[in-house]
Formats: sequence, C-alpha cells, structure tokens
Amino acid sequence: MRILLVFIAILATFGVLYGFAGVLHRSADTVGMLRPVFAVAILIGALATRRIGLRLYLGVFGLLALISVLLFLLPQAAGSDLRLYSKNLTAGNDQIAALQSDIEAANVDVVLLQELSGSTAELSTALSTTFPHQHVCKFSEWSAMAVFSRHPFAQDGVCSSERALAAVQITKDSQPVWVVSAHIPWPYPYENETAEIATEDLLRTLDGPIVVAGDFNTFPWSGRFERIRFITKTKIAGPTRPTLTFKHVPLPLDHVLAPNGGSVELRPLLGSDHHGLVADVSF
Repeated sequence: MRILLVFIAILATFGVLYGFAGVLHRSADTVGMLRPVFAVAILIGALATRRIGLRLYLGVFGLLALISVLLFLLPQAAGSDLRLYSKNLTAGNDQIAALQSDIEAANVDVVLLQELSGSTAELSTALSTTFPHQHVCKFSEWSAMAVFSRHPFAQDGVCSSERALAAVQITKDSQPVWVVSAHIPWPYPYENETAEIATEDLLRTLDGPIVVAGDFNTFPWSGRFERIRFITKTKIAGPTRPTLTFKHVPLPLDHVLAPNGGSVELRPLLGSDHHGLVADVSF
C-alpha cells in the first residue's frame, strides 16, 4: 500500500505538469482542472514514503499545487467602478418573477444572462424599464446570451461566431468598457474546440477595458481560463465559490473577470442549477 500511494503521487505530479500543456492538446486543459485532486494525492504520497529526498520533493510539489488552487478562494476588496449581476438562468426556469426581484434588489449597473430561452425571454421585458439598453445574442431556442445595462451603449454589440459570448461596450461615468456575457461549452473531451476559438477570436478584437462574466464551464486554474484572462488583460474577482453541484460534486464554473479584479458574492439558485453572482469590480 505504501508503494502504491507513492506511485500514485508520482503519477499525479505528471498530471499537474500536463495541466499546463494546453498548447499541446486540449485534453491538458481538462486534466488541469483536476489539480486539487492531484495535489492531495501527492501530499498523501509524501507522507507515505520513507525516503527523505522523495518526501521533500513530493511535499513541496504538492503544497505548491494546492496553494495555486487555494489562492482563488481568498476574498478580495470590492471594486468601485462597476456593479454587475451574472446568471445562467437554465433554459426551463419558471421563477422569473423571483429572478426579476433579486436582480433589481441587487442594484447593479449591468446584468449578464446566459440560457435566455423562450420560457425565460420575458425577463427581457420585465427588466426593460430598469435596464433599457439591451443586447441579445440568440444562438438557439434555448441558448441566448444577453447584456442589459442602465448605461447607454457606446457602440453596437457583437456576438461570437459560435455559442460563447455576447459583448457590448457601455459608457459608465464617461469611461467606455466592454461588458461580455459568457457561456462557453464544456471543454475536452466534448467537441467544442470551435467555440473556444470563437471566444478567443472575439475577445482579441475588443479594445479598451473588458469585463467578462458568466458560465465558463471550467475552473479558474485551467488552461482555458488562463488564456481568456491573458487575452483580456484581466484578473479574477474573488472569492471563487462553487456555483453548480453535479452529482453531489460542487463545481466552480461561473466567474467574473475585470481589469483590476473585485469582489464576488453568490446569489440564490432561483429556479436554476447555477447560483447567480453579484460582483463589484474595478477597471
């Protein structure tokens, strides 16, 4: 058993390293999401081995891998430039009135929605008085993305070529800023590479400050997430918290990115399988 635990720990170190190799194959981005699992396995192996040198190597490696994940769980100072509400509605949501009340009570500047469907589209009309400036990208009957704003648009909104993003530039306190609602499909092994490419292609065309929020369908230490953060020159607003529970496993899939980060709080499910997010961010 001791030898088996050490062997698993050594394999886990390769798993951590491969998670950084997204440029080689998309599978590395998915493997990278398992970093906290690998870190625990490595630390268990460090405790199991009797070799001092190997124990030191595994202990340091495991701690660094674990710390790189735990850093995302730390709270951050609230930003003061923009307040937003982001929510994957879930296409069949029937609690539209409760959602409207929660959004309006949050007193935000912009609302970013995902899975705006035929049954949830009435939310657009319900919020039109508070958020008169609306940009919607419809990719299918069940999956539209939207940005609703109190503030005027600086230019027409744009949509990604595949289901991924709805983006529009608003003007807040004389400052133009791109606000992007994201719903990027699940990563490898699902055949969604074209959506990932469409995400990065559109983000590269946006000039000036960018705020991205929504359902990334990945963890903040994954390769996909790091590429988006690099392209947009943003920091994640924290703390990261699980927003969806899948087969009793809590998953942090919904996030907010802004030029100088900010603070995030969870909102109730309200008929969805995703928690909403309210964030105060800085440019």
